[in-house]
Amino acid sequence: MSRDEVAPLVLPIVETIPQVRFSDTDMMGHISSMSYATWAEVGRADFFGEVREENIPWFVLVRLELDFHREGRFGDPFRMLTRCAAIGEKSMTLEQRILVNDQRVCTIKVVMAGFDMKTRKAIPVPSHWRPSPEIVD
Repeated sequence: MSRDEVAPLVLPIVETIPQVRFSDTDMMGHISSMSYATWAEVGRADFFGEVREENIPWFVLVRLELDFHREGRFGDPFRMLTRCAAIGEKSMTLEQRILVNDQRVCTIKVVMAGFDMKTRKAIPVPSHWRPSPEIVD
């Protein structure tokens, strides 16, 4: 690698323990569906907090999908894993899994676009964030 090239960034898998509040429940005692979306936002903040880079570009949410697999209840020991599932030219996809006792409760897929705060337009994801062809299986 020449000194002008930037090493590929290794993106982490980040674990977050959601703070579950009684107000996160619905009348049936389940965790409300929108609470999972709020927890996912905290998980994404934790993810980007673990990315070891000085100038992290801004990203805006352009798609949010939630798939529910089983119920979650107040008092359950929730944990969430966040990872980068794909990186394109101007967007990246994060996958988040919310688990209770290692059983999947909710899967969240988020597409985020690179964003220039001055021009208010989409921008490319830094090229060194994309895996090189040699390390893709």
